[in-house]
Amino acid sequence: MTSWKTLHKWCTSYSADSVEWCPVQPYTDIFVCGTYQLDKTDEDGSTKKQKRLGRIYLFKVSDDMDEICPIQSIDTAGILDQKWSYNCIDGHPVLGAVTSEGSLHLYRLINLKLERWLEAVIGENVLALSLDWSTNKYNGNTSVIVSDSAGNVTLWKVDDTLEKVGEWQAHGYEAWIAAFNYWNLDVFYTGGDDCVLKCFDRKSPDVVMTNRSHEAGVTAIRSHVDVEHQLLTGSYDEKVRLWDARQMKRCLTETNVGGGVWRLKWHPNRKSVILAACMYGGFRLLRAEDTIEILYEYLEHESIAYGADWKFENKELSMVATCSFYDCNLRVGEINIDNTKVL
Repeated sequence: MTSWKTLHKWCTSYSADSVEWCPVQPYTDIFVCGTYQLDKTDEDGSTKKQKRLGRIYLFKVSDDMDEICPIQSIDTAGILDQKWSYNCIDGHPVLGAVTSEGSLHLYRLINLKLERWLEAVIGENVLALSLDWSTNKYNGNTSVIVSDSAGNVTLWKVDDTLEKVGEWQAHGYEAWIAAFNYWNLDVFYTGGDDCVLKCFDRKSPDVVMTNRSHEAGVTAIRSHVDVEHQLLTGSYDEKVRLWDARQMKRCLTETNVGGGVWRLKWHPNRKSVILAACMYGGFRLLRAEDTIEILYEYLEHESIAYGADWKFENKELSMVATCSFYDCNLRVGEINIDNTKVL
């Protein structure tokens, strides 16, 4: 029987919206939590732009610790999304973060500390909403794709600098998510508040595919690193959909998980298992085979479920981190997955 045990709890002070485990050995016991909060000192009735504050917390987790506490805290603008590259760059793990000030920041992990490395401005008066790395399956020719609140998507080459190599007007409203096809790095997908899923090729200025089957904004897209052509999407319409990237007219299967879907993460070594952050519905453990099955509902958070990720380890018990927004709640848990039919 599948179970989910809470091991640690921690208050993030600011509203928490993202957690990401480092996928690079030997640093897989490291994870970050990102936060986002309006500066309440600006609420004075003036018309000036409200400032969005943020903080990145760096944690190191061991099996014998009694409680978790960050080993580093970085004050920044509001954090909307963070993701680690699955491969080192110049010998270091690298974390990408996008902010409420419309910027992309890259941090290198050096001596268990995050050091600001590169940064770029995505756009003026926009929120940078999501990012994804090209290096999650194949190393080399490193790129980052970023989506923003104006509906744009920008592609950045990572070298000793961040160089913008492409820009697309993808959506009429917020482009909530942009994600690479990890098997074909010329291809990336976008999802917007206009309820549309799109596919682009970096070599073309025009959209390759447009799908309008989502019933609300498209908020999560995740290509499978280990299974070619498999793609997940999540939406405010509360459904998780599984796609074959070769045939995007209709999804292979879908299920209603409740609450609106914000994050989807494939298990690092169990190919059919998925962790989902379902906003007002808490967190879900899913299995996607012929259908998408809900294995477990984790409802211990008391606010919007935004951040969720797996620890990158191959053990019988899987460790996860989750976070929720207004209650400023970070939790680390241990999941025992029923092995029946799990690939």
